[in-house]
Amino acid sequence: MTTSKRSQGPNGSAAGRRVPSWLIYLFGALGAILWGYDTGVVSGALLYIKKDFHVSPGEQGLITSSFTIGAIVGALLTALIVDRLGRKRLLFLAGIVFVIGTLLAALATGPGGVIAGRAVLGIGIGFVSVNIPIYLSEIAPARSRGRIVSLTQFMNASGILLAYVANYAFSATAAWRLMIGIAVLPAVLLMLGVLVLPDSPRWLVSRGRIAEARAGLVARGDDVDPDLTVREIQAGVAASHGAWRSLLQPWARKPLLIAVLMTVLAQFLGINAITYYAPTVLTTIGFSDSASLISTIGFGSVSVLATVWAVRFADRFRRRRILVTGAMITGTAMLITAVFTWSAGLTSAVTGIVAIVAFTAFKAGFSSTWGPVSRVVETEILPISIRGTAVSVAEMANFSAIFVVTLLFPILLQGGAGFAFVFFAAMAVVAIVIMIVVVPETRGRSLEEIEISLRAGRQRDAPASQHPTTEESHDR
Repeated sequence: MTTSKRSQGPNGSAAGRRVPSWLIYLFGALGAILWGYDTGVVSGALLYIKKDFHVSPGEQGLITSSFTIGAIVGALLTALIVDRLGRKRLLFLAGIVFVIGTLLAALATGPGGVIAGRAVLGIGIGFVSVNIPIYLSEIAPARSRGRIVSLTQFMNASGILLAYVANYAFSATAAWRLMIGIAVLPAVLLMLGVLVLPDSPRWLVSRGRIAEARAGLVARGDDVDPDLTVREIQAGVAASHGAWRSLLQPWARKPLLIAVLMTVLAQFLGINAITYYAPTVLTTIGFSDSASLISTIGFGSVSVLATVWAVRFADRFRRRRILVTGAMITGTAMLITAVFTWSAGLTSAVTGIVAIVAFTAFKAGFSSTWGPVSRVVETEILPISIRGTAVSVAEMANFSAIFVVTLLFPILLQGGAGFAFVFFAAMAVVAIVIMIVVVPETRGRSLEEIEISLRAGRQRDAPASQHPTTEESHDR
């Protein structure tokens, strides 16, 4: 079978077209740019929205947090439709939702319109936050899956950085509508790009579309036997049952619990507290508004560069080792900030310098470890038949944790900044313990191998260490 003569798959599948793998991965992860942009843009736009509409503090809070409510709804909807609709179609639907939400927010005539638009954008964020890691993990070869799924975090970090740049670029004219509205362009690009993407071979097998799955594996061109891979996927699908009710089965409970713990811990390390409130902390210390906005661009740049490291090297090191190291870095940064806050006071110039250095170290540590790799492990450990539903549950927990952290952090700051930072440092210790004791090693193993070992109760590293991939052999 040659890839140039493959027939067009049903329902408009891209199985009949040869698409470069880098283009597949690029457009597969593109929705994460919108996720990042719509997360970061509100920090600048809100400065001018509150002046134009004279919004109350409560309305400001709703404008900021309404996307998290929408994201929870989007994650729940994904659980209901992702396995029926398919990964590719859901990405296209997410693009439509992003266009609608962006236009609603950018053209709003009052705070209610902005809140509604942000909530709709949140639904799109819920779609892509669940679907993109699943899609990338299911189309990627085992030896490079960590690098490819890490593109989700890279695109997310890039979107946040672009939002910070847009905030600063349009701040001179207070053009908050342009800050928000420019996101229509990548949303339309996402919709167009999805048209050339292939469907996930694992989803195709689960729907009985074997020929299309095999054709897609051949097109991938990674020297993996497509017939053997299809048989492995069929065996995994045959051993799995149902969706929602299956989450309570013994073979599903532990992977689901691990996925939920990892998403919640990622937030309790403090990443979104820093993303949203770093300018607040810096202005409290004595930085001007413009200096704070420029600092956020610096933090965003550090995140992107650190994520590039993860994309390049995620598959060279054990997943648990990366996550433990990341928790050590973020916890140390938060503890140092707490110590200086208590000893010198939040308004001290010395504390300001320490905060800049600590926040930079935090962003670098998180973006090179927990940000990308926790999502890799999350998608790797969940069985195929419940992956869409289980990732949706994990993402609902994730956005609930974001809501809690963003709601409580200002209260913690008011009660004493040191206590807030100590809390994040303590969560890093908890994360380290959970990584060492509970989470299995997944690097270099096929998704089917991981599922078989988890079902058999072999939670540790034996399969990967006994049968190292070519890459692993070189690493040693």
